[in-house]
Amino acid sequence: MENNYNEETLMIIENFTPKIKQCLHQTSYQEREDLEQEIKLKIIEKLATQEFNDTLSFWDFFI
Repeated sequence: MENNYNEETLMIIENFTPKIKQCLHQTSYQEREDLEQEIKLKIIEKLATQEFNDTLSFWDFFI
């Protein structure tokens, strides 16, 4: 279960990485790496919350 969670989290981070890098061009060069790490950390923290895990699926709207 945890390994599956880690793989899903890694896949989500990889999917967001191009957009994160694109947005980082608006930041000074010296701050980019730190900000990229902080954004990825916030994504991981949010994925781990119960609030995120309890979201409704598409089919829940029809039941």
